[in-house]
Amino acid sequence: MKPKLPRLHAVIGVRYSGNRTYYVKRSGKMANYPGVWSLPSIQFDHKRLPDPTDLSNVRPLMDKLSRERLGGVPIVVRRFLTAGNSAESPVGKHVFLYLYEIELPREPRLNPDYYTEAAWLTARDYEQRSTGEPCGLCLRLWSDYAWMSGITDRPFVAQSVGSNA
Repeated sequence: MKPKLPRLHAVIGVRYSGNRTYYVKRSGKMANYPGVWSLPSIQFDHKRLPDPTDLSNVRPLMDKLSRERLGGVPIVVRRFLTAGNSAESPVGKHVFLYLYEIELPREPRLNPDYYTEAAWLTARDYEQRSTGEPCGLCLRLWSDYAWMSGITDRPFVAQSVGSNA
């Protein structure tokens, strides 16, 4: 019997327009995926999100993400996109993720302790910038969702997963 892994729960903000998505480069100070292009996210206690489709429960988490990592820019949560979980992650935890479409009224002021740069990227741009980087569940979920929804013309990360949360 495998030992039970520690759990990691996070909400992910997906900001996109047409075929471009807003990505952030994680600071080298971050415990998980340092220096990797990713989506804005924040971990939380799973009890704070009993129903991931109820956006009223998500708003305080996104407010914290904004205050802590994005310079306080207001985050408008448009809708729940997808969720997934995996016990096979490079961070050695059973990861539970919830992706939400978000909108920001202006470009955020990145807190360099969390994110060192940001860019609007197409699938091809993301592939070029992330070559050789580890790929976490958040990008695998977004890649699948974007492809299945017609936002991209193909999955754009090496390993594809389905939504299974």
